[in-house]
Amino acid sequence: MDIRSRILARPDLVGLRAARDITALAVALNAEGLRTPQPRFVTARAIMANCADGVAILQALDGASSNPAVAWALRFLGQEAGLDINDPYTQRMIVQLVDGEVLTKAQGDTLAALALQPVIVTQEQVALAMYNPDGTEK
Repeated sequence: MDIRSRILARPDLVGLRAARDITALAVALNAEGLRTPQPRFVTARAIMANCADGVAILQALDGASSNPAVAWALRFLGQEAGLDINDPYTQRMIVQLVDGEVLTKAQGDTLAALALQPVIVTQEQVALAMYNPDGTEK
């Protein structure tokens, strides 16, 4: 749902809309806590820091390193630039590792979820979505 639709769908924001309070509208949208898959380059350190079972995940990947794709992924995870966890190939590889019982379902879900990043709305985006240059509502 786009910014305008999100604002119009919330009756609690009618007063802020009428007041043209773009800052408060942005704060209200950001408080929803929406997350969306986005490119995110992660390292082994990020997996350890962000996954409750991070060490076990890395050990499982290390144990599957005879698979060339896993071996390459581990190389990327060991580099400062990391591995794009949201890349479609990477996401498919996670599913395959769960299906092949290299990772548990919970570990795969946790690893795949690293691609979910907060949707941040700025007051400028609210202004563009909701109001004309003369200040009237679109």
